[in-house]
Amino acid sequence: MYIHLYKYLRKDTITTVSLLFTLFLVISHPVCRAQINKPQVPLLDELAGSWQNVEQLLSLPAINSTLGSAQAAHDILAIGHLSYPPVTMSGETGSLLIDNQKPEIDQARWYPYQVCRRGKAGNIKIETAVRMHARKRGLLFHIVLTNSGVSTQDFVMKINLTANTAVYKNWGWQVPRSKDTSRFSARQIDNGSGLLLRDARGELSNCFSFEQKPTSLQSRGDAGVAQWRISLRPNESRVINYVLVFGEKEQAVLSMAKNWAANFNSNFMQVKTDWQNRFNAMFTPHNTYFSGSLPLLVTADTQLRRMYYMSAMSLLSVLRTGFSVAPRVYVSNSPESNCTMMYFWDTSEWASALALLDPTMLKQYLRAWLAKGIYNGYAEEYLTGTLQGPWYSANDLSIFRLLDAYLNITGDKAFLSENIKGKTVLEHLTNIATNWKSLVRPGRTLADYGEAKNLLECVPTYIHEVASFNAVNIAMMRRAAAIQTHYGDKLKAKELYTEAEHQLPAVMALYVPGQGIWNAAHRDGTKVQIRHVFDFATIGLSIKDDLSPQVRNEMTRFAETELLTDHWMRAQSLSDIAAEVSNRPDHGPMGAYSAWPAESIRVMCLFGNFDKALNFLHRCSAITYEGPFPQSVKLMDKTPGSAIHITAGPQTYNASNGGSFMETIIRGFFGYEPDFLQKTPVTDRRPHGFSGQLINVRAGHSFLKVISDKRGLRQIPTN
Repeated sequence: MYIHLYKYLRKDTITTVSLLFTLFLVISHPVCRAQINKPQVPLLDELAGSWQNVEQLLSLPAINSTLGSAQAAHDILAIGHLSYPPVTMSGETGSLLIDNQKPEIDQARWYPYQVCRRGKAGNIKIETAVRMHARKRGLLFHIVLTNSGVSTQDFVMKINLTANTAVYKNWGWQVPRSKDTSRFSARQIDNGSGLLLRDARGELSNCFSFEQKPTSLQSRGDAGVAQWRISLRPNESRVINYVLVFGEKEQAVLSMAKNWAANFNSNFMQVKTDWQNRFNAMFTPHNTYFSGSLPLLVTADTQLRRMYYMSAMSLLSVLRTGFSVAPRVYVSNSPESNCTMMYFWDTSEWASALALLDPTMLKQYLRAWLAKGIYNGYAEEYLTGTLQGPWYSANDLSIFRLLDAYLNITGDKAFLSENIKGKTVLEHLTNIATNWKSLVRPGRTLADYGEAKNLLECVPTYIHEVASFNAVNIAMMRRAAAIQTHYGDKLKAKELYTEAEHQLPAVMALYVPGQGIWNAAHRDGTKVQIRHVFDFATIGLSIKDDLSPQVRNEMTRFAETELLTDHWMRAQSLSDIAAEVSNRPDHGPMGAYSAWPAESIRVMCLFGNFDKALNFLHRCSAITYEGPFPQSVKLMDKTPGSAIHITAGPQTYNASNGGSFMETIIRGFFGYEPDFLQKTPVTDRRPHGFSGQLINVRAGHSFLKVISDKRGLRQIPTN
């Protein structure tokens, strides 16, 4: 504001004095001062990515709505990987051609509410933006053509129009997509201003409608072609807008498509407004969207701020409201794969953030998962409400972590007495903490977690008696014992404490002194050194008080020298004996699942290495200029300075595990560790190496502010 004013103030001294005086009066008014000083949720455009060279990207930007998801194709305009569960689309929405030639696509850019691309065809510059309607099933396409040459350009722009959809009631990891296009037929509507694609079975109708009527519109079997004859003088631009609506009822689809096209600008802008409103609601106590709210972060540290709010945006990107099983579902992955499931493990990576944002839904998820049996799968599929997949080694950790987070943040002690499938929640919690006993082989002490498919999947040596989950068992038993003590069952508590202390030496025996790493005890009697982030993160989070300062220092040195890179981290050290055969970017040596850097940073905080933690957090912010946190980030080479990119499918562009950075900032940097057995949510008062505030932090039924500065951490009640 001041920069723009300055241009005009220099022209006239009298005007200058008058405007400055007026500005002083306005700013000094109490209401204005309050607005200027009031902490604000970032605007969506502040969180947008930067323009990226398409030839360097592994995965193009995705778009989402509360009903579905899609992704930019390698085309200046087309959209693919579209699904609105239970509806999916095969192929793409159709390419754009200039004089029958495909334009070069140079750059792409992610925004929370749209994907943008730009390129050229000769002297014709092309920019496109595609938005997914926030509340209905449909897309809005915006095209700007500009003549960058020195002479008039006459050309034909053609858009191929396809939208092959089908309905599927049962999904798994792979999104079902029909290849049969023969059941669709295309016909013109509205005197050549639209194209209807109708399913012969009467299940689906899809409709293209144009704000600017094409010069010609042809239907060809199950598709169509729209053409515009365009003449542009030098520097002149032409805008073409159109929409694509998906639905079951033909008349409703036709009416909606026609309305959207006729009122394109208002509908186009409404998408952004709806996204901003939902994002604002995430940080507003007593909002109408969610059953809770997240703390508002105020800090001058721009990278910390970006990481926090981009983590929240990652969660908003996977929020779905179109499932009948639950009113709000935070799917673990989209749009390339999955799209309908919440994985226990992925969800637990942001357990506290979920308990803050949507405690009512977390409670509903937990009830359902306990009732359905957490050993009967690893995720719930929300089209059918069934559990999917095999038993997973992380199920106990995941559900226990989610239960504990819900109880600690809400203070809902009555939930522990609730009966689910013949057991109280407290009994379920205690049974989860001791389920490891069923996994101990005869004559052994530690639990055996089976083969790679039940653990890190792509790491063949990370099997059997691994240190990570056995350390988790100790932590869970200790926590269950504390809760049992609180509720008067001292005998059960003593039994749990005794078991935990018995397990501890066996876990510590897996440590490799001087190296900061842990062994896995294989069934053949060998101990195999594991150089993986999962041991560093999980053991550090579980039994950090049992680790000597020397062990903590050695573990930190291992992570710094073998895992962390300039802009991200590798999940597995290049020196690990299985590195050459661990070929996935989420758990192998050439990248990491998004939660692994976040958990590593939190361990650094727990070890008291706040400066190292903050430095690494800053470095990880680089990926957010490409887009939100994905399932994994890939390292492009083996050097510490390797470029990084969002990984291509089947790893997904959007993933709920991105919420783990918010979890780390709230708990690691601001020391927020509420405990429903105690009264002080922030117990670590040490300086944490940065200045900032978390505002409207829930503590039971009240709110507080957590302040970090040179004096350390402190909490102030706000109501």
